[in-house]
Amino acid sequence: MLERTRLTLLGGAMAIAVAVTAMPVQSATLKVSACFPRNHDYVEAFFDAFLTPLKSNKVGLKMHYLGGPEVTPRKKQAPALKRGLIDVIYCPAAYYGGLFSEARLPGLQNQSLEEIRANGAYDMMQEAWGKNLNAHILSWNFFHGQKFFVYTRFKPKYSETTGLDLAGIKMRSTGLYQPFLKAMGATPINISPGDVYSALERGLVGGLAWPWGSVAKYGWQRFLKYRIEPDFYGATMLMLVNKKKWMSLSQPQRDTLTASARSYEKNADAIVSTKGHVDDKKLKEAGMEFIKLEGKVKAAYIKTIYEAKWAQNDKLKYSVDYKKLKSKLFQPK
Repeated sequence: MLERTRLTLLGGAMAIAVAVTAMPVQSATLKVSACFPRNHDYVEAFFDAFLTPLKSNKVGLKMHYLGGPEVTPRKKQAPALKRGLIDVIYCPAAYYGGLFSEARLPGLQNQSLEEIRANGAYDMMQEAWGKNLNAHILSWNFFHGQKFFVYTRFKPKYSETTGLDLAGIKMRSTGLYQPFLKAMGATPINISPGDVYSALERGLVGGLAWPWGSVAKYGWQRFLKYRIEPDFYGATMLMLVNKKKWMSLSQPQRDTLTASARSYEKNADAIVSTKGHVDDKKLKEAGMEFIKLEGKVKAAYIKTIYEAKWAQNDKLKYSVDYKKLKSKLFQPK
């Protein structure tokens, strides 16, 4: 009788084990969008080093790419993420900087991602994005360090006070560039990337600030004749997931997304860097001149770019300790 009971219990345990083993993996589909067009260098890297490798995951994750700004305008993607209409967005924080002040900070950092994670700044940002955008930060891509440039149709005037004298010039801009463009005398005009070509063609703007790469891809070199160096800021893209959606995923799914995002942070830089050099070659072949500022003009240029933006940020209200966060993101040199 005892032996029969033991066999019955053993059989039951084996049946449960088989049933558990046979249970299907919980599947989850995430709706994904990007703020740049599909052929932008950053989005191509996003596919090559994140979305495509994720297709072979074994935890039931499915990433459904809805499209870019042609489907959901760039300024509407963050609000759509907050409301849960989109699950994942891949965008520059400057595109939704009007929603909360902390979103105006990425790009201004001069600390490495490793330093930002180690000193607690990353955790503070997670808190701010969670409170204000109902979002969890999956990845933060710097893309080859500081890589923004100013491009112009005309040979710029120099200034030992602001670096460039752009008085009377209309420049394509976003919230990230407006403070320093104004400080240099320009009139910033907010124009989406998809409308830049026509703006240049019609002479509506005399130039723009733009991250490294994807200039020739859009044909802008037909109008832009000069690129001003040195580079500045940190070309920054954040991959965000709706917080409610994030919490609905299983732990293995969250772990897989986190690991894939960290891998993407490491691998995407080389992809974007290669594409940037290809773009540089095309720009030079088109006759664009790369101007390198020197001496007092160079110093004034960099000083104006950073001080104008931080001065604007200092006046805003934040949901986390701003002074503490700023000190962890940016160390004056």
